[in-house]
Amino acid sequence: MIHYTISCPNPASQFLRIDLKFSCQAGENIRLQLPAWRAGRYQIANYAQNLRGLTAETQGGQAVSLQKITKDCWSLEVEETTAIHLSYDYWAGKMDAGSAWVDDEQVYVNLVNCCFEILGRSKEAFEVKLDLPNYPKQLLTLKQTGTSTWMAENYQLLADATVLAAKKVEQETYAIGNTRFHAWFHGEIHFDRTRFIDQLQAFSNRMIADFGSFPEEEYHFIFHLLPYPHYHGVEHRRGTVITFGPASSLAEEEAMEELVGISCHELYHAWNVCRIRPKEFLPYDFSKEAYTQAGLVLEGVTTYFGDLYLLKSGVYDLPTYLRHLEKIVQREAAHYGWKNASIEESSIDLWLDGYVAGIPDRKVNIYSRGALLSLCLDVILLQEGNSLAQVMKVMWENFGLPFKGYEVKDFEKLVSASVSNPKKITHFFDAFVRGKEDLYPVLEDCFSTLGIEIKKTLSENTLMHQAGIQLNGDQVIQQIHPDGKAYQHLMVHDQLLSLNSETPLWEVEVLRQGRKLKLNFELESGNYYPLLNLEMGTVTALRTTWMH
Repeated sequence: MIHYTISCPNPASQFLRIDLKFSCQAGENIRLQLPAWRAGRYQIANYAQNLRGLTAETQGGQAVSLQKITKDCWSLEVEETTAIHLSYDYWAGKMDAGSAWVDDEQVYVNLVNCCFEILGRSKEAFEVKLDLPNYPKQLLTLKQTGTSTWMAENYQLLADATVLAAKKVEQETYAIGNTRFHAWFHGEIHFDRTRFIDQLQAFSNRMIADFGSFPEEEYHFIFHLLPYPHYHGVEHRRGTVITFGPASSLAEEEAMEELVGISCHELYHAWNVCRIRPKEFLPYDFSKEAYTQAGLVLEGVTTYFGDLYLLKSGVYDLPTYLRHLEKIVQREAAHYGWKNASIEESSIDLWLDGYVAGIPDRKVNIYSRGALLSLCLDVILLQEGNSLAQVMKVMWENFGLPFKGYEVKDFEKLVSASVSNPKKITHFFDAFVRGKEDLYPVLEDCFSTLGIEIKKTLSENTLMHQAGIQLNGDQVIQQIHPDGKAYQHLMVHDQLLSLNSETPLWEVEVLRQGRKLKLNFELESGNYYPLLNLEMGTVTALRTTWMH
């Protein structure tokens, strides 16, 4: 067994002390690989930049030479059979749902950030010991074997685990079937805990009913309730970490809807991604990029169902659900990346710039675009007496339960097999998944089938609607509609100083990189960036089925 011990001699420094002990044979070439990324965030993170002071010695205390061979991989070789003791410091100074943080109140770390994989020995078991006596409330999302010890059957499970040790943590539990669910709260609680747990249990119940089983015997919701604005969630096989702030905002219903929404999204990942995975992710190779085209399934389906199960379970009523779906529709309608990149191409580009805005209209957002594609597929299936939930149950049975990787074509085949005219699904994937066609007309038809109408309105913001110019609060241009006349004259990041729209030509003064410019361009009466609202029309039988 390979042994890790985590301690924190000086919390004010924000450094963890990590000790790694393992045996090796005479002449064995050991390679120590620190992850460069983590599950759920397909972007190189270079965790090695947070590591310092790596040393190695034998069981007898003799120093062992370490050779760094890449930015995050080291090698060592010993002459005789012995045990090796590695020590190093890891900086835990980033608070989000996928990183690590240490202060006087808590030690929190996702082990994928800081635990080495010993290449060639990844299937060996790991023991993790927490030597953190000043933080008596201790949690690790692995199998507990002692007062402060836990075990992972292999490196993949170790890298998927989270540590939380704190002076004060609140806990709630509920059980569904053979699974025990825990909700851990670190920070100030400004909401009705009982109601929130009832909501967690409601959507958990409904998901389990649709999938037929839950992947784990124990699951942990870990909530960091922060005093400053924050919103982030990360999925794990045995739990999820969610950071949300400011905690005081959760006294309001709107903020609670966001918290329950991200909780539902992350729980859906317990099936989809944590177990139903593209073949490229089985197993995870954390040393380099793992390219996949499956963004539609990974995050699109999850985003769609993360909200829909709140409706199906009764946590949201229909107006509340539509209000949240409206935001996704509005976000997609305001961007034109679909003209330049498919969702499959944008999935690969997660590794390039998928988590930042990037250059204008270069790609699609796999979360929002994928959610609307999923809604359309669900409506098509519902019209045939099936549903996307049923397809995902088969994905669970065929790929999740046996833990066997899928390809996008496997998902497409299952959808095609659920309709009377498979060519309709082939055309849909050709046009909107592999292709770059406008989804809006299909989306509008799907909403109409559900008895929901997309209403377009224009606000009093004539600059946005007539000229296609979107500003922030500092009057800096954030976006220009590519079809507008302004696109030929103004630039993103120009600061608008003045505008005279009383003449046939718009007279605009902007500040551009320290230069003041006066520009004239033709007055337009366009309908750019309309505000989209989802309104309930006549109740249809399909809508009733969809909701329940």
